[in-house]
Amino acid sequence: MNDEAWEKVCERCGRCCYEKVDFQGKIYYTQVPCEYLDLQTCLCKVYPDRARQRPGCVPLTPELVKRGYLPADCPYVADVEEYPEPVMDGEPESE
Repeated sequence: MNDEAWEKVCERCGRCCYEKVDFQGKIYYTQVPCEYLDLQTCLCKVYPDRARQRPGCVPLTPELVKRGYLPADCPYVADVEEYPEPVMDGEPESE
C-alpha cells in the first residue's frame, strides 16, 4: 500500500494522539491528548511537520500498528489477526 492509500485508511478520530504508556509490553492509553491535537476537529495542528515539532510522535506503519498502539476498532487494525488491543483509560483489563 502506498503512502496516500495508507493515509486514507484513517478516520480522523484523533484517539491515536493521546499519550500512551508501555508497561511490560502492554499499551495503556491515558486521558492526556498531544498538545498539537485540535480537540474540536480531532486533527493534528502540525501534521506535515509533526516529527520535527514533536519528536515523540511516531508515524504509523503497518508493522507498528500490529504492536497494539491503536484502539481495536481503528480501521488500521481491522485485518490484524490476534490484535493485542491496548487498555483504554478507565477500562479494567480483562484477565
